[in-house]
Amino acid sequence: MKKSSFCFLTSGLIAISTLGIISDLQASNDIQLISPPLEQECFMMASVPQNSAEMQAQIKAKKESILKKIEEMKNSSPSNIKPTTTKPTSVTKLDSKPKKLYTLSRFLDYSPHPTTENILKDKPVLYNGKNYHFTVTYNEDWKDVTDDFARLNSISFTICVYENGKKVRNLTTPKVQLDSKKVKKGQMIGIAEVSPFKFNISVNNMTVTKKGITELEFKLDLIG
Repeated sequence: MKKSSFCFLTSGLIAISTLGIISDLQASNDIQLISPPLEQECFMMASVPQNSAEMQAQIKAKKESILKKIEEMKNSSPSNIKPTTTKPTSVTKLDSKPKKLYTLSRFLDYSPHPTTENILKDKPVLYNGKNYHFTVTYNEDWKDVTDDFARLNSISFTICVYENGKKVRNLTTPKVQLDSKKVKKGQMIGIAEVSPFKFNISVNNMTVTKKGITELEFKLDLIG
């Protein structure tokens, strides 16, 4: 090979090597230009969760916070406030208040008179699909003063309850002493209760002498 040719080849290789070094440096400069500064890179790394578990925890916490706010808004909404209502008690229900079903008035003296009477036998009381009627017996204790005059010392009442025509119960009220100085008009002299019925017996009128009570008018109220 001629010396001039060797020199040309050597010069060409040097030029190529020099160009390659320049290209490498240029490439290195380009990489630095497109890479973010160190501070920006650290910020980006810190803002990204380090793993999927941490990301799920943050999402769950955010979801719970949103649901809590929605629930608070619903509870504070006027449409969610229900008016206060009072349930009726047995006292306020229709027809639950006791009422007078029947009244019997009788006058008693020393002359002969019936001592037992039927109440509502021809027109019984209907309750829970069953018919009821009653009989009342007057247990009178008279004290003879003369042949045609006596005083009533005490009285009680026996009440029989009939259900569909069959006798189901028998009650006798306590005996009441009739002191002419103490007994007053309207005074209760007999009370009997057979659920759901009640009998109130009171003094309606009377005749009082020095010897005592010679005539008594009572009133019997059937309550149901």
